[in-house]
Amino acid sequence: MLNSGTLKYYLFTILLFTSYFKLSAQGFIKGIVLEDDQKGNFNPIVGANVYWLNTSEAAITDSLGLFKIADKRFETQLIVSFTGFYADTIQVRNTEFMSIVLKSKSTLNEVEIEGRQSSSYISSLSSIKTEMITEDELYKAACCNLSESFETNATIDVNTTDPVTGAKQLQMIGLSGIYTQITTENLPGIRGFATTFGLTNLPGSWIESIQISKGVGSVANGSESIAGQVNVEIKKPTGKEQTLVNAYFNQMARSEINLNHVFKKGKKWSANLLLHGNYMKNEFDRNKDGFMDVPDGNQVNVMNRWMYRSGKNVSAQINGSIMRDERHAGTVMGHNKEHDYRYHNNLLRADVSGKWGYVFTGKKYKSLGVLSNYTFYDQKTQLDAIFYRARQQNASLNAIYQSIINNTNHIFRTGISSQFDHCFENYGIFLFERDELVAGAFFEYTGTFGKSTIVAGLRADYNNLFGAFVTPRLHYKLNVNEHLTFRLSGGRGQRTANIISENLSYFVSSRQLILPDGNFQTTGAYSLKPEIAWNSGGGIEAKYFIGEREGSFGIDAYYTFFQRQTVVDLDQSPQQIWFYNLNNGSFAFSSQIDVNQSISRRFDVRLSYKYTDAKTAYQNLNYQQRPFIAMHRGLINIGYHSRKDKWLIDFTANYIGSKRMPDSEANPTEYRFISNSPDFVLINAQITRNIKKWALYIGIENAGDVYQTNQIISPADPHNGFFDASYNWGPVFGRMVYAGVRWKFAKS
Repeated sequence: MLNSGTLKYYLFTILLFTSYFKLSAQGFIKGIVLEDDQKGNFNPIVGANVYWLNTSEAAITDSLGLFKIADKRFETQLIVSFTGFYADTIQVRNTEFMSIVLKSKSTLNEVEIEGRQSSSYISSLSSIKTEMITEDELYKAACCNLSESFETNATIDVNTTDPVTGAKQLQMIGLSGIYTQITTENLPGIRGFATTFGLTNLPGSWIESIQISKGVGSVANGSESIAGQVNVEIKKPTGKEQTLVNAYFNQMARSEINLNHVFKKGKKWSANLLLHGNYMKNEFDRNKDGFMDVPDGNQVNVMNRWMYRSGKNVSAQINGSIMRDERHAGTVMGHNKEHDYRYHNNLLRADVSGKWGYVFTGKKYKSLGVLSNYTFYDQKTQLDAIFYRARQQNASLNAIYQSIINNTNHIFRTGISSQFDHCFENYGIFLFERDELVAGAFFEYTGTFGKSTIVAGLRADYNNLFGAFVTPRLHYKLNVNEHLTFRLSGGRGQRTANIISENLSYFVSSRQLILPDGNFQTTGAYSLKPEIAWNSGGGIEAKYFIGEREGSFGIDAYYTFFQRQTVVDLDQSPQQIWFYNLNNGSFAFSSQIDVNQSISRRFDVRLSYKYTDAKTAYQNLNYQQRPFIAMHRGLINIGYHSRKDKWLIDFTANYIGSKRMPDSEANPTEYRFISNSPDFVLINAQITRNIKKWALYIGIENAGDVYQTNQIISPADPHNGFFDASYNWGPVFGRMVYAGVRWKFAKS
């Protein structure tokens, strides 16, 4: 049952959307532009020009070759052109999805193409604001794993939670990563118990692209998205890459090796094998506190994917992967035998997923898809004298039917979905176990009315532990013109917290676990109710030219209000960690400004600034800023590319403002921590030399050698009741130099 405050909030959101909802008789023409290579394969053309003859209406195809342009078929003809291909003039007769194949000019001499697709951009076709991070953007940094894939991105912040576990936490619009839905090709990805270490368990060399959506996502992907969605696309056997070998080494003696290879099995089957391994065995202690600055260990990761294409209506794929990760940290060997602290962590994850799709004959707008996934996750962790065991089995099924209502201006998709989790945890004397099933149905309508597009979705679910609930979501986009886009979004999200695994870094301390009813054993969700939040926001994206140089400007703002939140309270006592439900006592506001500008043919600049205000009324006291969240962040990225990309140089500076630290005033003076962290700047740079199939790269992270010297409270005696390694506000290791080599062999 919604309370009056939530109902008013939801009605306000609906009215806000309605006020911007502009109806028009004008529709859109959508399609894809392709090339037919010498082997008869169709490949998308990126950056093709699509425009109506003798008009100013124009569009450019995106990274998938797709375009959308205002419907003027009764007035003129459509022109499609791209350098090196013969232009095509088309008399458009209906609004059905178009497939346009351009013919190559085989006699064309070699030319240097002036146009260049940005390596990171906002999709102009998506109704939901989606930031696309391409493979070229990922190559701007080492990107050993997913956590390092956002170093040149201002939307997502990734921070090290503590110097002992080395876990990485994602933050978006002022909320920790547990409120961001991380999917792998729209299948459940990093969720549940895997949240803590999941960002470091997905190799960067496997990633083809990343899509980032702020705010609530599509109802087709479930109800767990609150802050946003990060969808990772893994490299496919149907891509242009045949073989990739990547080797990496840094000054901490961390080494990595990656191998991706594609196999062709007949005309309809293709497969790829993805291999990853990393190893480090060194005890670094730069700040001389007796504790290792970063954990060492090794990881082995394997994925195999098979894809089937019938050539007509049916496509399918099945993926299998397995990962083993082992880490060690704690006091440096032989440093303090009397007060030794040991950390060991062993992870095992196995995943099997499948997709099946059918497109109806003669009706490309009508399709049926089934997505399924099973994941087994096992974690064994030693935190000195306390042992933590976490085991989770997850199975999900999603069936989606998509079609149109009358014409392609009115598209809908509907379906059913279910997600089952078996969770088992043993932390010291605490034992938690639950079987949670969430099953439901959804309906999502996408309507195009002239320059306006609205996506309205509703899903109804039943949770066997908490009962039935409804998830409404609404997205609106207005294309003011080809250079200016306005978006709004709003809706509800609900998730079940996993309080131990999601906050493991806080347990690298002497803190005692305090639950609402004091139970040491539960068969539900820790005697806590699910989290419920409402998110609304929007923004403007504008493209412009200064002379002949293209630029873009974007500004957005998002507000998240928690109807009910599972609060992690570190301020009650520095020797305790409290978990409890808080109703209507927590919010987060985040606003971001982005400017991208081409300075010359070779130089591009990206500037970003983000303001965050995230507060919680702990134990019904006055609102105070949530710890470990910087109110101010800034980014500058400068990129250079030579002719034919023989040389690539990238420079990034990140400014991170002060963060509030948990209250430690109750400790004796010598065991107190600062109340607010200093602000600092992180500088990263990389140079890449491309030589035919080879790429050599060398880089530096944290060039200013900024790191937190006082990382741990009471490192000399971790058993005196005041030990705490969770007060982490900055880098745990200073300047770091790395180098690597890539060998890429394209398909013949």
